[in-house]
Amino acid sequence: MIKLDDKCNRIKECVMQMSKRVEYMYSLALDIIETGDKDIALKVIEMDGFVNSAEEEINDLAIEALALLSPVASDLRKVITGIKISSDLERIGDYAKSIAGFVVRDGKLDPELAKKARELGDAFLTMIDHAMDSYSKSDAVWAMSIPEEDLQIDRIFDEILKILQDRIQKQEMVEDIIPIMGMLRNLKRAGEHTKNICEHTIFEVKGQHIEFN
Repeated sequence: MIKLDDKCNRIKECVMQMSKRVEYMYSLALDIIETGDKDIALKVIEMDGFVNSAEEEINDLAIEALALLSPVASDLRKVITGIKISSDLERIGDYAKSIAGFVVRDGKLDPELAKKARELGDAFLTMIDHAMDSYSKSDAVWAMSIPEEDLQIDRIFDEILKILQDRIQKQEMVEDIIPIMGMLRNLKRAGEHTKNICEHTIFEVKGQHIEFN
């Protein structure tokens, strides 16, 4: 049982370390949207490889726990939760990588859009910080309330859509709209994956399957 506890604790530690790297990637991605720094963008792209390796390490730990240690139901939920959260973090890391790829190809955003992207990204970073803290503390009550923060992300994204729609009507930067829209949508999608993290935390603690719309 002690060995199993150690394995579950190690999985949680690895997931938390992975989340810190992903959050750092996003922080850098928000900076380069404003600065257009291609060197930093390439750094973000390179960091995605470390995130993928972290997910593989967590999967390996989970396999060891499942195959060798015969976990009971509560321990099994911890292992499954670690796998699922690492998968969501990997996807969030992919989104940060995509943002960096946009900067490498297309450069920085104009000041108006960059400001809104920063607002959107900051709202996401706050949300994922809360979600990972609730996971770290096994706090299902807090995890239940965090998805409401995604409403702020949706609100800001709607404001961005309005800006882009106005520019299309004015026939401004029409050719650039689609890649910009795709890049900014990654910030919104990251919030949706953060809701998944809250669902997984609730499952780990209570054994209940909750789906946030």
